[in-house]
Amino acid sequence: MTSESRKPDSLLVTHLPSIRYLTGFSGSAGCALMTPRLNLFFTDFRYRGQAIREVKGFDVRIVNGGAMEGCCSYINVRRLKTGVIGYDGDHLTLRQFQLMKKQLKGLSFLDASGEIEQRRQVKKPVELRRLRRAAAIADLAFARLVRLKVVGRSEKQVAWLLESAMREAGSGSMPFEIIVASGPRSALPHGVAGNRIIGTGELVVVDLGASFDGYCSDATRTFASGHLPPRLTEIHRIVQEAQQLALSGVRDGVACAEIDRLARDHISAAGFGEAFGHSLGHGVGLEPHEAPVLSGRSKETLKAGMTVTIEPGIYLERLGGVRIEDTVLVGARGAIPLTKFPRELKVLR
Repeated sequence: MTSESRKPDSLLVTHLPSIRYLTGFSGSAGCALMTPRLNLFFTDFRYRGQAIREVKGFDVRIVNGGAMEGCCSYINVRRLKTGVIGYDGDHLTLRQFQLMKKQLKGLSFLDASGEIEQRRQVKKPVELRRLRRAAAIADLAFARLVRLKVVGRSEKQVAWLLESAMREAGSGSMPFEIIVASGPRSALPHGVAGNRIIGTGELVVVDLGASFDGYCSDATRTFASGHLPPRLTEIHRIVQEAQQLALSGVRDGVACAEIDRLARDHISAAGFGEAFGHSLGHGVGLEPHEAPVLSGRSKETLKAGMTVTIEPGIYLERLGGVRIEDTVLVGARGAIPLTKFPRELKVLR
Protein backbone atom coordinates (compact mmCIF):
# COMPACT_ATOMS: atom_id res chain seq x y z
CA MET A 1 0.00 0.00 0.00
CA THR A 2 1.33 3.44 -0.84
CA SER A 3 2.03 5.82 2.02
CA GLU A 4 -0.23 8.77 2.66
CA SER A 5 2.65 11.14 1.86
CA ARG A 6 3.31 9.65 -1.59
CA LYS A 7 0.55 8.82 -4.02
CA PRO A 8 0.95 7.95 -7.69
CA ASP A 9 -0.61 10.16 -10.34
CA SER A 10 -1.52 7.18 -12.54
CA LEU A 11 -2.08 3.47 -11.91
CA LEU A 12 -0.95 0.59 -14.11
CA VAL A 13 -2.99 -2.51 -13.22
CA THR A 14 -1.90 -5.96 -14.42
CA HIS A 15 -3.56 -8.27 -11.85
CA LEU A 16 -6.50 -9.88 -13.65
CA PRO A 17 -8.97 -9.90 -10.70
CA SER A 18 -8.34 -6.20 -10.15
CA ILE A 19 -8.71 -5.55 -13.87
CA ARG A 20 -12.06 -7.30 -13.77
CA TYR A 21 -13.11 -5.25 -10.75
CA LEU A 22 -12.20 -1.99 -12.49
CA THR A 23 -13.30 -2.70 -16.07
CA GLY A 24 -15.58 -5.76 -16.13
CA PHE A 25 -13.19 -7.64 -18.44
CA SER A 26 -13.19 -11.38 -17.71
CA GLY A 27 -10.52 -12.50 -20.20
CA SER A 28 -7.05 -13.75 -19.44
CA ALA A 29 -4.86 -11.10 -21.10
CA GLY A 30 -4.92 -7.36 -20.59
CA CYS A 31 -3.81 -4.40 -18.52
CA ALA A 32 -5.46 -1.18 -17.42
CA LEU A 33 -3.98 2.29 -17.17
CA MET A 34 -5.68 4.99 -15.10
CA THR A 35 -4.30 8.49 -15.68
CA PRO A 36 -5.57 11.87 -14.45
CA ARG A 37 -7.38 12.36 -17.77
CA LEU A 38 -7.91 8.92 -19.32
CA ASN A 39 -8.83 5.35 -18.37
CA LEU A 40 -7.40 2.95 -20.93
CA PHE A 41 -7.68 -0.82 -21.30
CA PHE A 42 -5.22 -2.76 -23.46
CA THR A 43 -5.64 -6.25 -24.86
CA ASP A 44 -4.86 -8.13 -28.08
CA PHE A 45 -6.85 -9.20 -31.14
CA ARG A 46 -8.12 -12.42 -29.52
CA TYR A 47 -10.22 -10.43 -27.04
CA ARG A 48 -11.45 -7.60 -29.28
CA GLY A 49 -15.13 -8.61 -29.26
CA GLN A 50 -15.08 -9.63 -25.60
CA ALA A 51 -13.48 -6.37 -24.51
CA ILE A 52 -15.95 -4.29 -26.49
CA ARG A 53 -18.83 -6.15 -24.83
CA GLU A 54 -17.51 -6.25 -21.29
CA VAL A 55 -15.30 -3.23 -20.62
CA LYS A 56 -17.08 -0.26 -19.05
CA GLY A 57 -15.58 3.11 -18.13
CA PHE A 58 -12.33 2.50 -20.02
CA ASP A 59 -11.35 3.18 -23.63
CA VAL A 60 -10.40 -0.12 -25.27
CA ARG A 61 -7.17 -0.28 -27.24
CA ILE A 62 -6.28 -3.40 -29.25
CA VAL A 63 -2.52 -3.79 -29.48
CA ASN A 64 -0.05 -6.12 -31.16
CA GLY A 65 2.01 -8.36 -28.94
CA GLY A 66 1.47 -8.35 -25.20
CA ALA A 67 -0.87 -5.94 -23.44
CA MET A 68 1.93 -4.55 -21.30
CA GLU A 69 4.14 -3.88 -24.32
CA GLY A 70 1.23 -2.25 -26.10
CA CYS A 71 0.47 -0.05 -23.11
CA CYS A 72 4.05 1.20 -22.83
CA SER A 73 4.22 1.84 -26.58
CA TYR A 74 0.95 3.78 -26.44
CA ILE A 75 2.25 6.00 -23.64
CA ASN A 76 5.36 6.78 -25.67
CA VAL A 77 3.68 7.37 -29.03
CA ARG A 78 0.89 9.53 -27.59
CA ARG A 79 3.23 11.20 -25.11
CA LEU A 80 0.67 10.71 -22.38
CA LYS A 81 1.05 12.82 -19.30
CA THR A 82 1.07 10.12 -16.63
CA GLY A 83 3.08 11.72 -13.86
CA VAL A 84 4.27 9.13 -11.34
CA ILE A 85 2.99 5.70 -12.36
CA GLY A 86 1.90 3.37 -9.58
CA TYR A 87 2.32 -0.36 -10.24
CA ASP A 88 1.29 -3.43 -8.28
CA GLY A 89 4.54 -4.89 -7.05
CA ASP A 90 2.74 -7.85 -5.47
CA HIS A 91 1.60 -9.08 -8.88
CA LEU A 92 3.88 -7.50 -11.51
CA THR A 93 6.35 -10.06 -12.84
CA LEU A 94 10.05 -9.28 -13.01
CA ARG A 95 9.86 -9.37 -16.80
CA GLN A 96 6.97 -6.88 -16.83
CA PHE A 97 8.80 -4.59 -14.41
CA GLN A 98 11.97 -4.66 -16.50
CA LEU A 99 9.96 -4.01 -19.66
CA MET A 100 8.18 -1.06 -18.05
CA LYS A 101 11.44 0.50 -16.86
CA LYS A 102 13.11 -0.02 -20.24
CA GLN A 103 10.30 1.28 -22.45
CA LEU A 104 9.26 4.16 -20.22
CA LYS A 105 12.64 5.72 -19.57
CA GLY A 106 12.48 9.08 -17.90
CA LEU A 107 9.20 8.38 -16.10
CA SER A 108 8.87 7.88 -12.36
CA PHE A 109 7.36 4.80 -10.73
CA LEU A 110 5.98 3.94 -7.30
CA ASP A 111 5.02 0.57 -5.85
CA ALA A 112 1.28 0.91 -5.18
CA SER A 113 0.72 -2.66 -4.00
CA GLY A 114 -2.71 -3.16 -2.48
CA GLU A 115 -4.20 0.06 -3.88
CA ILE A 116 -6.96 -1.72 -5.84
CA GLU A 117 -7.21 -4.69 -3.46
CA GLN A 118 -8.15 -2.32 -0.65
CA ARG A 119 -10.99 -0.90 -2.74
CA ARG A 120 -12.20 -4.44 -3.43
CA GLN A 121 -12.63 -5.36 0.23
CA VAL A 122 -16.02 -3.70 0.79
CA LYS A 123 -18.46 -5.22 -1.65
CA LYS A 124 -21.04 -3.39 -3.75
CA PRO A 125 -24.65 -4.66 -4.02
CA VAL A 126 -24.04 -6.25 -7.42
CA GLU A 127 -20.99 -8.06 -6.03
CA LEU A 128 -22.98 -9.34 -3.05
CA ARG A 129 -25.63 -10.78 -5.36
CA ARG A 130 -22.96 -12.77 -7.16
CA LEU A 131 -21.34 -13.87 -3.90
CA ARG A 132 -24.71 -15.06 -2.54
CA ARG A 133 -25.26 -17.12 -5.67
CA ALA A 134 -21.80 -18.68 -5.42
CA ALA A 135 -22.50 -19.52 -1.78
CA ALA A 136 -25.85 -21.09 -2.61
CA ILE A 137 -24.17 -23.32 -5.19
CA ALA A 138 -21.66 -24.50 -2.57
CA ASP A 139 -24.51 -25.29 -0.17
CA LEU A 140 -26.22 -27.30 -2.90
CA ALA A 141 -23.08 -29.42 -3.33
CA PHE A 142 -23.00 -30.28 0.38
CA ALA A 143 -26.70 -31.16 0.25
CA ARG A 144 -26.02 -33.46 -2.71
CA LEU A 145 -23.11 -35.09 -0.88
CA VAL A 146 -25.19 -36.29 2.07
CA ARG A 147 -27.51 -38.09 -0.37
CA LEU A 148 -24.68 -39.96 -2.08
CA LYS A 149 -22.97 -43.20 -1.18
CA VAL A 150 -19.48 -42.12 -0.19
CA VAL A 151 -17.98 -45.09 1.65
CA GLY A 152 -16.05 -47.22 -0.83
CA ARG A 153 -15.44 -44.37 -3.27
CA SER A 154 -12.08 -42.64 -3.68
CA GLU A 155 -11.62 -39.07 -2.55
CA LYS A 156 -11.09 -38.07 -6.19
CA GLN A 157 -14.39 -39.65 -7.19
CA VAL A 158 -16.22 -37.71 -4.50
CA ALA A 159 -14.49 -34.47 -5.53
CA TRP A 160 -15.60 -35.01 -9.12
CA LEU A 161 -19.20 -35.62 -8.04
CA LEU A 162 -19.09 -32.37 -6.06
CA GLU A 163 -17.63 -30.42 -8.96
CA SER A 164 -20.23 -31.86 -11.32
CA ALA A 165 -23.02 -30.84 -8.96
CA MET A 166 -21.73 -27.28 -8.77
CA ARG A 167 -21.22 -27.04 -12.53
CA GLU A 168 -24.76 -28.27 -13.14
CA ALA A 169 -26.04 -25.64 -10.70
CA GLY A 170 -24.38 -22.84 -12.67
CA SER A 171 -20.88 -22.53 -11.24
CA GLY A 172 -18.07 -21.24 -13.38
CA SER A 173 -14.57 -22.61 -12.96
CA MET A 174 -13.64 -23.96 -9.55
CA PRO A 175 -11.94 -21.22 -7.48
CA PHE A 176 -9.54 -23.81 -6.06
CA GLU A 177 -8.97 -27.55 -6.13
CA ILE A 178 -11.61 -29.29 -4.03
CA ILE A 179 -10.35 -30.84 -0.81
CA VAL A 180 -11.70 -34.25 0.13
CA ALA A 181 -9.49 -35.65 2.88
CA SER A 182 -10.54 -38.78 4.78
CA GLY A 183 -9.26 -40.77 7.74
CA PRO A 184 -5.71 -39.77 8.78
CA ARG A 185 -5.52 -37.51 5.70
CA SER A 186 -8.20 -35.27 7.22
CA ALA A 187 -5.41 -33.94 9.45
CA LEU A 188 -3.87 -32.29 6.35
CA PRO A 189 -5.26 -28.74 6.20
CA HIS A 190 -4.78 -28.67 2.41
CA GLY A 191 -5.29 -32.37 1.72
CA VAL A 192 -6.62 -32.16 -1.83
CA ALA A 193 -8.51 -35.22 -3.01
CA GLY A 194 -6.36 -38.27 -3.58
CA ASN A 195 -6.78 -41.93 -4.47
CA ARG A 196 -7.53 -43.06 -0.92
CA ILE A 197 -10.74 -45.07 -0.58
CA ILE A 198 -13.05 -43.65 2.08
CA GLY A 199 -13.69 -46.19 4.82
CA THR A 200 -16.21 -46.44 7.64
CA GLY A 201 -15.88 -44.77 11.03
CA GLU A 202 -13.60 -41.91 10.02
CA LEU A 203 -13.65 -38.18 9.47
CA VAL A 204 -14.08 -36.71 5.98
CA VAL A 205 -13.14 -33.05 5.48
CA VAL A 206 -14.68 -31.42 2.40
CA ASP A 207 -13.52 -27.92 1.44
CA LEU A 208 -15.06 -26.51 -1.72
CA GLY A 209 -16.13 -23.33 -3.45
CA ALA A 210 -18.12 -22.26 -6.46
CA SER A 211 -17.87 -19.21 -8.68
CA PHE A 212 -20.60 -17.08 -10.24
CA ASP A 213 -19.85 -14.24 -12.65
CA GLY A 214 -16.29 -14.30 -11.32
CA TYR A 215 -17.14 -14.15 -7.60
CA CYS A 216 -16.24 -17.00 -5.28
CA SER A 217 -17.49 -18.87 -2.26
CA ASP A 218 -15.42 -20.94 0.16
CA ALA A 219 -16.85 -23.39 2.69
CA THR A 220 -15.78 -26.48 4.60
CA ARG A 221 -17.71 -29.16 6.43
CA THR A 222 -16.37 -32.17 8.29
CA PHE A 223 -18.43 -35.35 8.09
CA ALA A 224 -18.35 -38.78 9.70
CA SER A 225 -18.51 -41.99 7.69
CA GLY A 226 -20.02 -43.94 10.55
CA HIS A 227 -19.48 -44.18 14.30
CA LEU A 228 -16.41 -42.20 15.41
CA PRO A 229 -14.03 -42.59 18.35
CA PRO A 230 -14.95 -40.17 21.16
CA ARG A 231 -11.81 -38.05 20.63
CA LEU A 232 -12.86 -37.23 17.08
CA THR A 233 -16.41 -36.28 18.01
CA GLU A 234 -14.90 -34.14 20.78
CA ILE A 235 -12.70 -32.10 18.44
CA HIS A 236 -15.64 -31.58 16.08
CA ARG A 237 -17.67 -30.16 18.96
CA ILE A 238 -14.81 -27.88 20.01
CA VAL A 239 -14.27 -26.55 16.48
CA GLN A 240 -17.98 -25.94 16.03
CA GLU A 241 -18.06 -24.00 19.32
CA ALA A 242 -14.97 -22.02 18.32
CA GLN A 243 -16.50 -21.04 15.01
CA GLN A 244 -19.70 -19.92 16.70
CA LEU A 245 -17.74 -17.78 19.16
CA ALA A 246 -15.86 -16.13 16.30
CA LEU A 247 -19.05 -15.58 14.31
CA SER A 248 -20.64 -13.92 17.32
CA GLY A 249 -17.81 -11.37 17.38
CA VAL A 250 -17.93 -10.43 13.69
CA ARG A 251 -19.26 -6.92 13.08
CA ASP A 252 -18.26 -3.56 11.72
CA GLY A 253 -15.27 -1.99 13.51
CA VAL A 254 -13.89 -5.11 15.22
CA ALA A 255 -10.20 -5.92 14.78
CA CYS A 256 -9.48 -8.99 12.66
CA ALA A 257 -7.01 -10.14 15.32
CA GLU A 258 -9.79 -10.08 17.92
CA ILE A 259 -11.97 -12.44 15.88
CA ASP A 260 -9.03 -14.82 15.53
CA ARG A 261 -8.46 -14.65 19.29
CA LEU A 262 -12.05 -15.63 20.10
CA ALA A 263 -11.73 -18.93 18.27
CA ARG A 264 -8.10 -19.60 19.14
CA ASP A 265 -8.55 -19.07 22.86
CA HIS A 266 -11.42 -21.57 22.95
CA ILE A 267 -9.41 -24.21 21.12
CA SER A 268 -6.36 -23.56 23.30
CA ALA A 269 -8.41 -23.79 26.49
CA ALA A 270 -9.56 -27.24 25.37
CA GLY A 271 -5.92 -28.33 25.05
CA PHE A 272 -5.61 -28.24 21.25
CA GLY A 273 -3.92 -24.87 20.68
CA GLU A 274 -0.91 -26.37 18.89
CA ALA A 275 -3.25 -28.28 16.56
CA PHE A 276 -4.71 -25.05 15.13
CA GLY A 277 -1.81 -23.64 13.13
CA HIS A 278 -3.39 -21.50 10.42
CA SER A 279 -5.16 -18.15 10.49
CA LEU A 280 -8.87 -18.01 11.23
CA GLY A 281 -9.92 -16.67 7.85
CA HIS A 282 -9.51 -14.38 4.89
CA GLY A 283 -11.43 -12.22 2.49
CA VAL A 284 -13.42 -13.70 -0.40
CA GLY A 285 -14.50 -12.01 -3.61
CA LEU A 286 -13.07 -12.11 -7.11
CA GLU A 287 -10.42 -14.36 -5.59
CA PRO A 288 -11.04 -17.16 -3.09
CA HIS A 289 -8.27 -15.76 -0.89
CA GLU A 290 -7.92 -11.99 -0.67
CA ALA A 291 -7.64 -9.23 1.92
CA PRO A 292 -8.28 -8.89 4.78
CA VAL A 293 -6.56 -11.69 6.70
CA LEU A 294 -8.07 -12.72 10.04
CA SER A 295 -5.06 -13.72 12.10
CA GLY A 296 -3.44 -12.84 15.38
CA ARG A 297 -0.88 -10.72 13.51
CA SER A 298 -3.40 -8.78 11.44
CA LYS A 299 -3.54 -5.00 11.82
CA GLU A 300 -6.76 -4.72 9.80
CA THR A 301 -10.27 -3.97 11.00
CA LEU A 302 -13.53 -5.43 9.73
CA LYS A 303 -15.82 -3.09 7.84
CA ALA A 304 -19.47 -3.54 6.98
CA GLY A 305 -19.72 -4.96 3.47
CA MET A 306 -16.61 -7.12 3.67
CA THR A 307 -16.99 -10.83 2.93
CA VAL A 308 -14.67 -13.11 4.90
CA THR A 309 -14.29 -16.73 5.92
CA ILE A 310 -14.39 -18.04 9.48
CA GLU A 311 -12.60 -21.41 9.51
CA PRO A 312 -11.14 -22.75 12.76
CA GLY A 313 -9.69 -26.24 12.77
CA ILE A 314 -8.01 -28.93 14.84
CA TYR A 315 -5.60 -31.35 13.14
CA LEU A 316 -4.31 -34.44 14.97
CA GLU A 317 -1.56 -36.19 13.03
CA ARG A 318 -2.23 -39.87 12.17
CA LEU A 319 -5.70 -39.61 13.72
CA GLY A 320 -7.78 -37.05 11.85
CA GLY A 321 -8.76 -33.41 11.61
CA VAL A 322 -11.76 -31.11 11.65
CA ARG A 323 -12.37 -27.79 9.96
CA ILE A 324 -15.64 -25.88 9.70
CA GLU A 325 -15.71 -22.87 7.40
CA ASP A 326 -18.28 -20.40 6.18
CA THR A 327 -18.23 -17.36 3.95
CA VAL A 328 -19.94 -14.53 5.82
CA LEU A 329 -20.87 -10.92 5.16
CA VAL A 330 -19.73 -8.43 7.80
CA GLY A 331 -22.76 -6.46 8.91
CA ALA A 332 -23.07 -3.40 11.12
CA ARG A 333 -24.45 -5.57 13.93
CA GLY A 334 -23.04 -8.99 13.21
CA ALA A 335 -22.11 -11.72 10.77
CA ILE A 336 -24.54 -12.66 8.00
CA PRO A 337 -23.71 -16.19 6.77
CA LEU A 338 -23.67 -16.60 3.01
CA THR A 339 -22.96 -20.35 3.13
CA LYS A 340 -25.68 -21.90 5.26
CA PHE A 341 -25.38 -25.69 5.14
CA PRO A 342 -25.74 -27.09 8.71
CA ARG A 343 -22.51 -27.25 10.67
CA GLU A 344 -23.49 -30.19 12.88
CA LEU A 345 -21.64 -33.47 12.40
CA LYS A 346 -23.52 -35.40 9.69
CA VAL A 347 -22.95 -39.04 8.82
CA LEU A 348 -22.23 -40.04 5.23
CA ARG A 349 -23.24 -43.42 3.89
